[in-house]
Amino acid sequence: MAILLIVCAVGIRLAQGTAAGPARGTAARPAQGSAAGPAQGTAAGPAQGTAAGPALTGFGATLAQWNHAHKIDPTVHPTNSGYLPLVDGTDTWQGLTLTDGRVTDYALNVAPSSLQAAEARARLELPADAEELWSHTFGANCSMEQFQSATLAAVLGDSQVNVEFFSANTAQAVPVTEELFDSWDSQTIAQAPTC
Repeated sequence: MAILLIVCAVGIRLAQGTAAGPARGTAARPAQGSAAGPAQGTAAGPAQGTAAGPALTGFGATLAQWNHAHKIDPTVHPTNSGYLPLVDGTDTWQGLTLTDGRVTDYALNVAPSSLQAAEARARLELPADAEELWSHTFGANCSMEQFQSATLAAVLGDSQVNVEFFSANTAQAVPVTEELFDSWDSQTIAQAPTC
């Protein structure tokens, strides 16, 4: 009987993997937030996961996850409406809107940049599984990019996020100084909101 228990214990260890490596037939994967990369890319670092869902730090995050990853600007009221650092004298993140306790709308202020750089920065606010549905520049006023994510569908009940890019200083599409994130659904460019 003792030999059977030892054999079972060794078999379980081999199936689960050990400190020396994963079990046979499995691939080693870095943990979320490991040195291989953060769970979701923000300069503030990895988010804290919850029993209610995945670790998010940007769009779709709980307020607790968001506040863990961002520094509240204590000079702005109401609370949770401005987050540091400042960009050209303005909070980086502003106008946070929550739906059922999760972040579903906000403005991201960035240093003047190209549309390509702004689009890359926007992706850091989204879950890793976010995929672009479409991207379009509407005249000289703004550009938009539409994403969908299974992670967002699981936590928000809505898989899509729309990001609008424009210059708050010139009302032109470039250089981009502001990115607006919201849960507008538009499978096609024809369904896009107005700039």
